[in-house]
Parts: sequence; structure tokens; C-alpha cells
Amino acid sequence: NALFMNPGFTNRWLKLKLVGTKANRPAIGARIKITLQTDAGKRELHRTVSSGGNFGSNPLRQEIGLGDATAVTSVEIRWPGSGTVQTIRGLALDKSYRIPEDAKSAEPVTLKTFSFRLPGPGEHHHHH
Repeated sequence: NALFMNPGFTNRWLKLKLVGTKANRPAIGARIKITLQTDAGKRELHRTVSSGGNFGSNPLRQEIGLGDATAVTSVEIRWPGSGTVQTIRGLALDKSYRIPEDAKSAEPVTLKTFSFRLPGPGEHHHHH
């Protein structure tokens, strides 16, 4: 189950949220090519942004499993409709980025980490 990935040894990831300016805003139909460095050499991954069908996930934020990648060499995005081809370098593994169309670089996104905390004594339940 991808939600509970073992805090993995070899499962690196990248999350990308594309924001179209000339293309449609959620960048549906955009094609992403990620070039990775691995111990075994260069590897490419291809993704297309789709409008859904992934049950229970946010389809517009691409969560891309990079497996045994040691570095992200580049991310190339072909934007639908506008023909923009954008190449972003310098992305780190295991990070989330927002990439506006035509931007020269990606904006790191800090994802809020949710802590599941039970209410402490005296916070909610008042017993009289």
C-alpha cells in the first residue's frame, strides 16, 4: 500500500504539482519525463498528468516513485496546448515541488506533516 511505504531504504520519491499558465491550470495532459541517476546508470520515467481515476489520491499532485534513484538529473515537462517544453534541474530526492509553467525553477513545497495526537487530559472530556 503506497500510503504506508516502508520508510524505505530504496524507495525515493518526488512530488510535483504543475500549475499551467498558458496550458490549462491543473496541467491535465502534461507529459513529464524524469531523468534519474541510479547506481546502475541513467533511467527515465514518464508520467502524464491525468484528471483522476486514482482512487483516493490527489491526481493533480504527481507522486512519483523513483525507486533506487541516487539523484534527479532533470525533469522535462511538455505542457498541453501551449507547446511549452520546460526543463527543470536541481531537484532533490524525497521532496515536493510546485512547478508553474514557464518558470525557470521549481518552488519547494513544505508539506505539513500531520501528527495524530490524542487529546490530552483535560482538553476535551470534562467529567463531573
